[in-house]
Amino acid sequence: MRKISLDIGSSSYTRGTVNLDRNFDWSSPFMQSWKYDELIAPKNDDGDKVVADANYPLPFRDNVFDEVYLVHVIEHLVRPFELLCEVKRVLKKNGIVKVVVPNARVNLADWRDNEHVFSFTKPTITRLVKKVFKVKEVRLLFNDEDIYVMAVKE
Repeated sequence: MRKISLDIGSSSYTRGTVNLDRNFDWSSPFMQSWKYDELIAPKNDDGDKVVADANYPLPFRDNVFDEVYLVHVIEHLVRPFELLCEVKRVLKKNGIVKVVVPNARVNLADWRDNEHVFSFTKPTITRLVKKVFKVKEVRLLFNDEDIYVMAVKE
């Protein structure tokens, strides 16, 4: 059976069988999205696109997705905890969420980006994800510039 994945905040680099963003035309010359392909999922130009804002409830039924990807998204949201609760709602039991955020301890881009509402360190993003999911893996990526968290819905 084919896994159904949701990529939230995918912008122009879509990975999911379903992709959600406010603007699919957006891209950054500094964001090297391909760096995450092996860890998260490869680019998928054939996925469905849903225009929506991740600051609000997700427009999907409960228990739909096998995996959800949040690559450089959580730090832009006004209510990241609420989004994680929504992700839990749309994930199937034993579904996986993969989160990548900039590491505020070393990533200067995190401090310069005016669109970042929150800054995270390894302990703070881990604590946030643990409030909703069972964390299975946390690690630093790319000279410690990013933090990767993989967690499961129990």
